[in-house]
Amino acid sequence: MTRCIIVPLDGSSLSEAALDRASELARLTRDTIHLVRVHVPVLAYAAAESPVAIPDPAWDAQVREAAQAWLSQAALRVAPLVGTPVTHELRVGSPADEVVAVARERDARAIVCTTHGHGGWAPQWLGSVADGIIRHASCPVLAMSEAAAHRPKNFARIFVPLDGSETAVAVLPHVRELAQAAGASVEFYRVVAPPWVGDVLNGLQSGSIDKFGIDQAADMAKLELDRVVEEFKVVGIHATSSVEVATNPTRAILDRIRDVDPDLVAMSTHGRGFSRVFMGSVADKILRSSGHPVFLCRAPRPPVMSDAERIFATAASGATA
Repeated sequence: MTRCIIVPLDGSSLSEAALDRASELARLTRDTIHLVRVHVPVLAYAAAESPVAIPDPAWDAQVREAAQAWLSQAALRVAPLVGTPVTHELRVGSPADEVVAVARERDARAIVCTTHGHGGWAPQWLGSVADGIIRHASCPVLAMSEAAAHRPKNFARIFVPLDGSETAVAVLPHVRELAQAAGASVEFYRVVAPPWVGDVLNGLQSGSIDKFGIDQAADMAKLELDRVVEEFKVVGIHATSSVEVATNPTRAILDRIRDVDPDLVAMSTHGRGFSRVFMGSVADKILRSSGHPVFLCRAPRPPVMSDAERIFATAASGATA
């Protein structure tokens, strides 16, 4: 079924860098592309000494007209790259809210965006707009840092970090669909963190490690990943799995991404266990630091954590409480 890929644009060259990868994704899935630009109303101060901002209709109309013209030209530029219809619209309001609303209204397959740019609302993109989109969009978000945006637009190798939670696997149907469309290979990766990091570090310092059954946990994790691998192989996808024991899962994932150098990293942004802080720490760090496109799927929101669970989850992810 034909759906659409949403591409938010802000008028910057970096935001346009998302178009190549969005176009390739649309080509693979045979979807349309819908470009969205959000206009934030221009305000002027009633007087230099007044803290009250009031709308400036004339200036606002000029800015809106220029934004609409730019968006129309962007649609004309990207159309030859896709081979499917390219539509566009200018919305007015809060950028994150409007992009999420468009995706919901159009039942979008995904939102493809860069994480910062020049001018408009883009300088605050990662800290506010993209973060808001990732947290609230009902569809996956393919987000790219500046370095990731300029990588080749292939989808041939997909890397999927999992954490053993039920909700972390929410990304798997999307990965399966994309891997089949692109003929991609998939590597599933799991980090097993010792349950009591402080005791393990003490063991490292003393020259002996009390593993607290960590080898058994790693073996169980490998069995779980192998079951996922077999499910993917059944539908013709080349898939592999690997498990690593590490005291800092975030660093281990980043190191593995560096070694594997995939075309796409795919993960859920919420779950239980250490994935409860995935977006706040692991996914955010991967998005900022890996230099690779990250395909983020918002899993169902879990129950509220207790203080003890939150402290453990934060320690396991390598984040600062």
